[in-house]
Amino acid sequence: MEVDFPEQDASSTDEEDIVSSSVSEDGDSSEMNDEDCERRRVECMDEMTTLEKQFGDLKEQLYKERLCQVDIKLQEVIAACAQEYLEPLANLQENMQIRTKVGGEFPCHFAYTRLDTNVPHCILTLVVTGG
Repeated sequence: MEVDFPEQDASSTDEEDIVSSSVSEDGDSSEMNDEDCERRRVECMDEMTTLEKQFGDLKEQLYKERLCQVDIKLQEVIAACAQEYLEPLANLQENMQIRTKVGGEFPCHFAYTRLDTNVPHCILTLVVTGG
């Protein structure tokens, strides 16, 4: 979406010409200034409304594009072809295999012992013994 911006320099010189000619034509410059100010205010409000609409349109377009990018990335992750997903996954699988291998070589037996049997909510400790 391309945004066309009106020429600012040309409009400002035209407005200055209108203001100066209206003051020179009529002796009542305060009344003309009030009318010119009101006309200028209305023009500025119209311009601001147009810019706000353009901003809203661009914001909506950016949101839709970002949502599309997120959906594409999600599909890549689901299909297991996203590179930023595959590398950490490979590292996790490697760590899992190492831990499984180490765990198989050193089996542990667990036993719980009570620290104090007189306390109703007694504390249990974990004792690890080699197999």
